[in-house]
Amino acid sequence: MERHKPVLLDKVIEVLHPQAGESFADVTGGWGGHSAALLEAVGKSGFGYIFDQDSAAIAALEQRFSSAENVAIVQANFADTVFEETVPNVDMILADLGVSSPQLDEPERGFSFRAEGPLDMRMDTKQSLSAAEIVNTYREDEIAKILYEYGEERASRRIAKAIVMARKVKPITTTAQLADIISQQIKTSGRIHPATKTFQALRIAVNGELTALERFLEIAPSKLVSGGRIAIISFHSLEDRLVKNCFRSLSTADRDNYGQIVSEPRFKRITKKPILGSVFDSNNPRARSAKLRCLERIN
Repeated sequence: MERHKPVLLDKVIEVLHPQAGESFADVTGGWGGHSAALLEAVGKSGFGYIFDQDSAAIAALEQRFSSAENVAIVQANFADTVFEETVPNVDMILADLGVSSPQLDEPERGFSFRAEGPLDMRMDTKQSLSAAEIVNTYREDEIAKILYEYGEERASRRIAKAIVMARKVKPITTTAQLADIISQQIKTSGRIHPATKTFQALRIAVNGELTALERFLEIAPSKLVSGGRIAIISFHSLEDRLVKNCFRSLSTADRDNYGQIVSEPRFKRITKKPILGSVFDSNNPRARSAKLRCLERIN
């Protein structure tokens, strides 16, 4: 049984439309659900490049695809030069930007406030920056800025002030400590835990997620062959806005000052509007906020 159910799997296969003999790069391999489906579709004559920065995910991928001869598994962030240098032009690229279920379910990774664990949140455990370092060493205004910009948290200043006051008493070292501090500042409303936005913001900051996505969006479209497709699943508005704006720009003709077309677009949007996980994958809790967009290179 899979530990992690791939988000929008059927829709990913639908929009990428893999064919026998084609190649793909799954740049957020996770535990291999999407890659397995793509490998089955492209067959033994196809090839898959699978990336992940999480060493636990890499171990799981190597075990899952140990008998496959048409797979290359690489531990790297999708924005690293390793991706750019390793992958030739391919027919398909897939990026699932969410945190995987195993990462959330393991308290020692520190991603979730639902179980007590060290305040970590590193996807690449070799890196030095952790959530604990941000919470315990950053200035109050720096913490507030992270919470506001990356979590869109309206109470960012109040939470940041409470964090700084609490750490003067003792270091904030666990997810439960931080969640409790936040809960004292925000009233519970509906099903959303008061700490949700703060934990999202810290995770984005720790892993440099938006910077990495911007870099990836600069690289990835040029790695597609003519007719190649790129699909990206995002989970919050900041990510989706970057993807939407990039895809719109790439699929829009360049015009001069008189409105005349100077050059036709080299890409077209397969999805004019995002495919919503809440609609098309409602049985998967992780898909609740997922948005899938797809772009095709046409020349």
